[in-house]
Amino acid sequence: MAHSAARQILLLLFNLAFMSDQLILVTDDGAQLNAKAEMHERGFVLHSRSGTDRNRDYRAALELLLSRLDGARITYRIYLDSKPVQGIDLAQRELSFDRMSPVPTRFDELVRAMNKGSSSHGAWRRLLIETPGTGPARLREVVEGKGNVVRLPASELRKVKPSHIHKAVRKLLDGGDTPNFAPSREYDALTDTGIPLAPKKVFGLALEEALGIETYPGHFSAGWGQICFELLQEAGLWIVPKNGGAPRPKPDPKLIESELANFAPTEEELSWIEGNPKIVSHLKRERAPGLAKEKRDAFIAEHKRLFCEDCKLDPVEQYGPEAGSACIEVHHHRTHVANMKPSHKTSMDDLKCLCANCHRVLHRKLALGLSESRAIQSN
Repeated sequence: MAHSAARQILLLLFNLAFMSDQLILVTDDGAQLNAKAEMHERGFVLHSRSGTDRNRDYRAALELLLSRLDGARITYRIYLDSKPVQGIDLAQRELSFDRMSPVPTRFDELVRAMNKGSSSHGAWRRLLIETPGTGPARLREVVEGKGNVVRLPASELRKVKPSHIHKAVRKLLDGGDTPNFAPSREYDALTDTGIPLAPKKVFGLALEEALGIETYPGHFSAGWGQICFELLQEAGLWIVPKNGGAPRPKPDPKLIESELANFAPTEEELSWIEGNPKIVSHLKRERAPGLAKEKRDAFIAEHKRLFCEDCKLDPVEQYGPEAGSACIEVHHHRTHVANMKPSHKTSMDDLKCLCANCHRVLHRKLALGLSESRAIQSN
C-alpha cells in the first residue's frame, strides 16, 4: 500500500512537472489556439503540424509568438528542431529570415527555410525558439500574454475621442506602428479612402493618447459590440471582417424604422438600408433639390462633357446628346456613410459623377460595409 501510494505521488509530481512546461496560447481576443508549445531550457518549442487536426493553428500560433516577442523586445533565434536533425549542431539548424519584415512575411520565409532541400516544400515543422537573456518566468508571461495588464473599465475606454483616433490613424498612415499589437487577422478598420488598418493598433494608439499610458492588447477587447469597434466607427472608420472574422451583426429593426422616417426608398434602396441603415443619410443627401444639376453643370464647365468618373463611360458618345446625360448620376462620396452627420454641408468636391451601373454597384457595396475605394477595386 505504501509503495502504491508513493508511486501515485511520484506520478502526480511527474504530471505536474510535465504540465508546467506546456504553454497555453490564447489570442488577444480570448480564443485558445490548437497548437502545442512547451518551455525548453533554451526558450520554447513549437511542435509541428500533422494531418488536419493536430496543431491545426500552427500558423496563427507562430505569428502570435513572433508578435509577442517583438512587442516585449525579446531577442530570439529560430532553429529547425525535427527529430531527424536534433543531433546536428544547433548553429547549422538556424533558420534565416528578415526580422524587419511583417510577421506574415516572416512566417512564409521560415516555412521556405525549414523545408529547404526537402521534397516537401510546405510542411510546418517543429521549431526551437531560443531567447537568450530572458528568464523562463518572464518568457512564459510574454508568450502566454498574461503579464500584469488588467482590463480597463468602460469609463476609461470611453475617454478616447474622435480626435485621438484621427491622430492614431495619421501616425499609422505616416509609417508609425504599435509594437505591442499584432497585425489584425480577423478585421480591418477602413479609412474613408479605403486604406485598411488593424483596429486594435488604431485603438491602442488612441488609448495611449487619451490616457497617457503604454497600452497592451489585454487592456481592451475588439469585436462587434465592444467599445473599441463602437468608438472607431463613430470616428469615421468602417469595420469589415476578413476571412474568418465574424460577419457584421444585422441592424436593429427599430434603427431601420427610425432612419426611414420621412424617407421613401425604392425597393432596391430598401434592401440596401436593411443591410446598413446609415446609408439613408447618404441617399437623402443625393436627393437634395438642385444638388445633382449643380454638380453636372460644374463638371461640364471643368471637363467640357459628362462622363463616368469610375468606368470612364461617355454616354453622349454612346447614346447621343439628347438621352446621354440621363445616364450620369451624382454620388456623394467624400464623407464616409458611417460618419455622416445631420449638420454636414455638402460641397461640389463631396460629389462624383457616375454612370447608373457604377452608382448602383457602389451603393450595394456601401450597404455591405465596404469602403468606396474597395468597392471600385472589386469591380
